[in-house]
Amino acid sequence: MKNIIFKKLGTMMLALLIGASVFSLFPTVTKAETKNVTWTNGSLVTSLDGSGKSDRATVGKTNGKWYWEVKVDNVASFVGITGESDKQYQAFYGYSGDIWNNIKSPVKLPYNYGFGAGYVIGIALDLDNDKIVWYANGVSRGANPIKPSELEGTQIFPLVSSGTGSKISFEANFGASDFKYPIPEGFLPYQDSGSSTTPGSSTTPGSSTTPGSSDTDGSSQPTGDRAILTVTMDNGFDKEFDLSKKELSAFIAWYDAKDAGRGASFFAIDKHSNNKGPFSNRKDYVIFNKILTFEVSEYSIK
Repeated sequence: MKNIIFKKLGTMMLALLIGASVFSLFPTVTKAETKNVTWTNGSLVTSLDGSGKSDRATVGKTNGKWYWEVKVDNVASFVGITGESDKQYQAFYGYSGDIWNNIKSPVKLPYNYGFGAGYVIGIALDLDNDKIVWYANGVSRGANPIKPSELEGTQIFPLVSSGTGSKISFEANFGASDFKYPIPEGFLPYQDSGSSTTPGSSTTPGSSTTPGSSDTDGSSQPTGDRAILTVTMDNGFDKEFDLSKKELSAFIAWYDAKDAGRGASFFAIDKHSNNKGPFSNRKDYVIFNKILTFEVSEYSIK
């Protein structure tokens, strides 16, 4: 087994070396395998000239959990989703910080936290549980009570729209490159070739570690697509987790982001085969400022 030890030291050079060492071993989960989702003009950048003008992505989704980001250059921007007809939408509006929709009747839901020019808006679309959550520069703005399934048609598409008469632009990242902020747990980049992230499906992040699966029940030796993560807390206590590459990459992406001052103060790690008792799922929440060091032990590929 290969061992790599990470220490929490306050130098930028060490942080860069850590990132380079880790991501050379484990591919990031924030990057998709395909590069085929754009706006209708065939580009990741679309410009809208006039209030009410909109554009949508070239690929729609019917199930799964998907994440993408849109960088805006004007406060009068709408970022959200639409159905197959383009007549209905729900979107996060930067100027007021409201969630707008015209699904049943014009309604805006006050979030009281808008966004400005240069912001990166993250969208977590959960079609398996019929909900959507917006993020502004990595900060969650909460879930919208209006369900995506209320949009017309069977497919849901990413949408951007203009709320001003001036020409404004939107730059999307559907997963062709690393996201600006950590991808929410359990979600795939929007343009990933997988069809669903429902637990048990082959494209679920960490699906090979689902409790009861062959590689977590102790009946077989994990291979090169897994690793042991050992987290040493500031009280000297060690926490050990047997994780897939995607789960490990998600942890490292969270750690790097939090070390740079972004993201949540804690990270949830699925206990998988250590899930004892009459529970469907158990998670261990690791707190960033309690971490002293962490070590990654990569299984040798057979």
